[in-house]
Amino acid sequence: MWHVWPHMRSGDDYIRRLRDGRAIYLDGERVKDVTRHPAFAEPVRRVADIYDRARAAADDPAVTFVGPDGRRRSNMWLVPRSADDLAARRRVHRFWAEPTYGLMGRTPDHVACVLTAFASWRQLFDRAGREFGDRVVRFYERARDDDLYVAYAIVPPQIDRSAPAHRHPEPFLHPGVVRETDAGIVVRGSHAIATSVTMADWLFVSYITPLVPGDEAYAVSFVLPVDAEGLRLYPRRPYATMATSVYDYPLSSRFDEVDTTVVFDDVFVPWEQVFIDRNVELVNAQFHETPSHATANFQSLVRFGVKLEFLAGLAMKLAEVQGGDAEAGTQATLGGDIATFCATFDALNHAAERFPLVTDGVARPHPQYIYAGMSLQRRVIVDLLRTLRELAGGAFQNVPSSEANFLADETREHTTRYFQSRAAGARDRIKLVKLIWDFVGTEFGGRHLQYEMFYSASQTVVNRRMFRSYDWNRAKAMVDRCLGEY
Repeated sequence: MWHVWPHMRSGDDYIRRLRDGRAIYLDGERVKDVTRHPAFAEPVRRVADIYDRARAAADDPAVTFVGPDGRRRSNMWLVPRSADDLAARRRVHRFWAEPTYGLMGRTPDHVACVLTAFASWRQLFDRAGREFGDRVVRFYERARDDDLYVAYAIVPPQIDRSAPAHRHPEPFLHPGVVRETDAGIVVRGSHAIATSVTMADWLFVSYITPLVPGDEAYAVSFVLPVDAEGLRLYPRRPYATMATSVYDYPLSSRFDEVDTTVVFDDVFVPWEQVFIDRNVELVNAQFHETPSHATANFQSLVRFGVKLEFLAGLAMKLAEVQGGDAEAGTQATLGGDIATFCATFDALNHAAERFPLVTDGVARPHPQYIYAGMSLQRRVIVDLLRTLRELAGGAFQNVPSSEANFLADETREHTTRYFQSRAAGARDRIKLVKLIWDFVGTEFGGRHLQYEMFYSASQTVVNRRMFRSYDWNRAKAMVDRCLGEY
């Protein structure tokens, strides 16, 4: 069933749609209302707030574009034709990333990249029949016009990495088509990581991991509403449920987008929602032959750039609070180990935008800069977090147990006196230290390290993409010129 909203959606519209009876199971019990449950309510509110901000800024070209019909829509749905269009997309990605400090990676603008790229490159889906390309374009237009939040599930569970899906000990452990009807397909199986699906409207389902001949039953791409019958969601432990207060856990309590395992218990998918039907070649080609992969990872790198700015601010504030910001060694660390990489990623994002590859009238961020950023990102995040830890030293151990120490009569005086620094009072100093610890040391912080290292694939896979994207011929031509001079 389609739901119609204004072209710039409100936060209330978004929250209302989530009260659809979706089957979320946490600690063995079904969640009655995802918008009110303490595990999900705050992240949902963060997204709703950004929808409201976007609606309020509907006339701002940093957020919206005017389509041929004269209506304004979010730039996350803009098909880029030029470097200027990619700049518009970068601005809207920053718009969505800044309110969450780059900590929510799967906001609505991420899968919007995938759907927009698919619609711009419908010729891939047309290879199986023009009706498939028509479906892609129609759903893109519906998602664009209704400003939908679409998540995706494209990574299967790690049951046996040495064997393809069709050779597992039982069929349909990974999602696949168990039967077909005149009206659609019936899907059974599970995908392992569907980040943010608990607070999305629709789910796009396919495979980013390569399939092989014999996997035809699994080679599908489709969309379905999150409240579809038979779709069950099993989140990991949400960090908000472990946060005792916003003061003590300022990030865990508000910005956990919750990674979720999705199970398809014989879910019926109408033909109108099927983009690829049991075609290994097209499933393997859909992300890389279309502009999808480069465009979606452009969003990821813009978001990561915002996160790096936040990290830089944390490091500088910590140095100031500890009174070391004037020291030559501290400045060298801040400049060489943190600011250098912040500037590098900013430059890569702008280069990907300003030097696009334009094919058949569609501009994609230059893959050379996208994959260079992805390759660096996985490695530098470990060093950046280590640098932040080294700047803090023992500060993370020298903290009161909770905010209550500042409030209770028996502990207030000592807490205020002995937890201060020369540059900050105790309450403000501890507030900063707890913020940094939530960024680097809590379960929330640990998940973010793992996310930045592996959300895009293993280092080897990313490096191979970089190998294919770099202009080796130009480099070799320079060597040939040198060899020919003597």
